[in-house]
Amino acid sequence: MKKCIAITGLIGALVVSLVTIAFSEETVKDGVDKKYKETKDICTVVKKLLSDGMNTKEITKASIQLGHDACLVVRCAIEAKGSLDQIITGALEAGATSDVCSRCALEAGADPAAVAKVLETGLGYSTPLSAGLTPIEVKLPGGEPGRGTLSSSGF
Repeated sequence: MKKCIAITGLIGALVVSLVTIAFSEETVKDGVDKKYKETKDICTVVKKLLSDGMNTKEITKASIQLGHDACLVVRCAIEAKGSLDQIITGALEAGATSDVCSRCALEAGADPAAVAKVLETGLGYSTPLSAGLTPIEVKLPGGEPGRGTLSSSGF
């Protein structure tokens, strides 16, 4: 009986959290849309919402999903000192391509090494050594060079 109550409670909590997540995402979109209607400048909206302490990833994602230029949103978010990791992740989740994210982040003055690191982790890439792979030893066909003599009689 106690197990049944515990399972029911967990399922209820899961449903409530999923509804809350869906509602909060719509709230961010609504907030971005409302501010945009007031100012008609998405860059100002992104900077204002980030300065108010809203989630960088959600603002970036919502702005791009509402149809605003991904490059402009990424540049404005970086200029507003948002987290580079969250900016690029939000842009990728909204459908922006990695080349657009990297180009626009670099145009905004982001560190190229930091952008590369975020894109590697955001896209699931990892360096071979960090993945625990051992390097492959490559040899020339035929064994070691320099063995035997070369005769012109075979030509």
